[in-house]
Amino acid sequence: MAYKILYYSWNENTCKDCVDSMRSLGHNVDVITYAIKNYNIDDGFTDFLTEYLTKGYDLIFTFNYFPLISNIAQEAGIPYVFWVYDSPHYTLESHTLSNSCNRGFLFDRTLVERYRSMGIATVSYLPLGCNIDRLEKLTSSIIKNKTYKSDVSFIGSLYQGKQDIYTQINYLPDYLKGYIDAILWTQMNIYGMDFADAIFSKDMCQTMAEYVKVGLGEGYNDNRDDLLKDMIRKHITGIERARLLDAVGQHHSLDLYSNQKPDSIRVNFKGIAENYKEMPLIFASSKINLNITLRTIQTGIPLRIIEIIGAGGFCLTNYQSELQEYFEYGKDIIWFESQEDLVDKCNYYLFHDTGRENIAARSHEKARQFFDYKVLLPKVLII
Repeated sequence: MAYKILYYSWNENTCKDCVDSMRSLGHNVDVITYAIKNYNIDDGFTDFLTEYLTKGYDLIFTFNYFPLISNIAQEAGIPYVFWVYDSPHYTLESHTLSNSCNRGFLFDRTLVERYRSMGIATVSYLPLGCNIDRLEKLTSSIIKNKTYKSDVSFIGSLYQGKQDIYTQINYLPDYLKGYIDAILWTQMNIYGMDFADAIFSKDMCQTMAEYVKVGLGEGYNDNRDDLLKDMIRKHITGIERARLLDAVGQHHSLDLYSNQKPDSIRVNFKGIAENYKEMPLIFASSKINLNITLRTIQTGIPLRIIEIIGAGGFCLTNYQSELQEYFEYGKDIIWFESQEDLVDKCNYYLFHDTGRENIAARSHEKARQFFDYKVLLPKVLII
């Protein structure tokens, strides 16, 4: 069934691919933009969206969740469909999440289970997607383009400086900081289990809250403990990425595309990669594309993996439990389990072209089978 869709865009990277795919499936899509001042109350945006809804749309769609849009949709009696790709995404903690108009999709099963355990039935599981047709057209002539040739590449943040809130807290007592550091170093080489959640107890969160004041405010769940744990998870990710990249860079040429130039990591710093055209060419041109998942993503498959294999690249990633739902290890996905294992796998696959290219080809077919927007959107657009 074809729908008339009102798509609110906040200039997210996924907009054009998703809209093109919606239209290719026969849907009528109008895209609107507006700089929302407050995700909870914005009279100007409320008037703007309410006026648009008089044109008779079947649903409103957004990437990520906007409580204000949910309330407007609830009042108008129209379904609000949202697909979350950010992690963490704290607007999900809004009390509006239970609005009956909501049809939400999250890519991390652990998060879905958490909200379901709270009695919220408006969110379901769905992996993230990409536009396979566009990526194949873009990368089809990549052999002729040597601009982005690389042995090993990594695209992503290092979460250093102002992006790492934990390092800016210099007033924790020694025993608490020692406890957190123990969690950090224990977690560093273990994937598939979240030590911040398993070890950082409610009592310890209460102790930390005496020194670090966090909260989302009125109209949101009291998720103080999760905010504190996420702060630690991001800190772990920053240290982990720096250590792993440096370890690989000691042995091989590694191109880093990031908004932060590292001081002491042995990489070729390339600056920020443009998302729509440049990143797919990097993925297709690199012999090995590294994915090091942000630790706030507990079990889900991050968008980066889907973008890499969608562009036909070879992906070497840390282990995430949901990978096994779609991929067979050694056949169409390779993951590493420690720093030493990462270096060993880089050593191997850089010099075994046929095996690497076969895995990349099979993972690309998995992307077409499971993660293409044309496959996923019919599951999203059910009202």
